[in-house]
Amino acid sequence: MAFCIASSTSTFVGAKVAVRAKAARRTARAVQTNAKYGDESVYFDLGDVESTTGSWDVYGVESKARYPDQQEKFFEQAAQGLGRREAMYSFLALAGPAACLVFGAKGSKDAKLPITVGPQKEPQLGPRDRL
Repeated sequence: MAFCIASSTSTFVGAKVAVRAKAARRTARAVQTNAKYGDESVYFDLGDVESTTGSWDVYGVESKARYPDQQEKFFEQAAQGLGRREAMYSFLALAGPAACLVFGAKGSKDAKLPITVGPQKEPQLGPRDRL
């Protein structure tokens, strides 16, 4: 389509539109990447995995005693009402519009949106001293 437009005469000026030749793409040259870590430029040491990547056994704890009993009891009681699907849907149906209303009332003023701030400069008058 660009060729058709370029080969036709311009309807506004009456002159031919110049067509530029596309530049040939350069091939990417191979570059070796080097990752340096530490004094000896070591990025990953298979001999000492725990020092280079960290101890992953910390996150693999399967026991129930990960959290203190008081914390576990608190979260179970806090989320008990949202355990059923209908309760969760009703919570979302009330919380979503409430969040939109709170943002509309308070958040838009705090964000200083242009519609809440109003005009900052005196409007420029037009040609017949009108806006």
